[in-house]
Amino acid sequence: MEEKKLFEIYDLTKDLPKDTVIGEFAGRDSVAAILKAMEDSSISNILPIASFAPTEYGNFEILKFNYEKMIKRAKELYGSNKTIYPLVYYSNFDLWSVINGRFVDSIIEGFNFYTPCVGCHAYFHLLRIPIALRLSKKIIAGERESHDGRIKINQTAESLDAYEKMAKALNVELIMPLRYVEDGNNVEKILGWEWKEGKDHQRCAFNKNYVNPKGNVTYNKDKMKEYIDKYLYPVCVALGELLIGEGEPTKERMIQALMNRSGIF
Repeated sequence: MEEKKLFEIYDLTKDLPKDTVIGEFAGRDSVAAILKAMEDSSISNILPIASFAPTEYGNFEILKFNYEKMIKRAKELYGSNKTIYPLVYYSNFDLWSVINGRFVDSIIEGFNFYTPCVGCHAYFHLLRIPIALRLSKKIIAGERESHDGRIKINQTAESLDAYEKMAKALNVELIMPLRYVEDGNNVEKILGWEWKEGKDHQRCAFNKNYVNPKGNVTYNKDKMKEYIDKYLYPVCVALGELLIGEGEPTKERMIQALMNRSGIF
């Protein structure tokens, strides 16, 4: 697994068709989302990009296995009519840190609320936006509002609306073909093989940080929405504009850009 720098990916995109759609490649739902999105006749070429957060650990090599199974399934479904390009690895831990780590004290003081999970998913989408702008300006994501009745705080309606709004503000369409697929069995039907949720994927150190000891999801919906509207959204748009303009700015440059942006702090 070799991660690329952004300029290397830019060089790669020069040889790809301009209608190529970015496919977020992570766990089960993201793979199913790519396969589902390919049902759209306007989507023929996909560049899958796997990205990581600094909180993730475990078996990263499993992604290659999952990618190969996806390729096999795509050929079963679409033959040679669709193209999925080789898997690209790209992350930016400084970006994750600025969104989710640097201003925790201010977030808690301002909103009496904090979880890294909503900002983490925003990071994953934001990371790929400069690349998408060089191609079709579209990104496929495997977000789902409900997981067999279970709530994931980073995939509530409020969170997904914010990711979509953020991408749109930066001139990219975030496609979520599984958003309203509640039953995990239907996800497996799209995949064409048995893949249970949470399996065959790396793990996160913050897993279930918003779930209390009794297993209940605990968060204040109003506080989370205020955090999204007044912090996460403007921060991500400001950072997105910086990434689009400068590529891979330093952590210090990103922080300074936020400090100079009126209305954020």
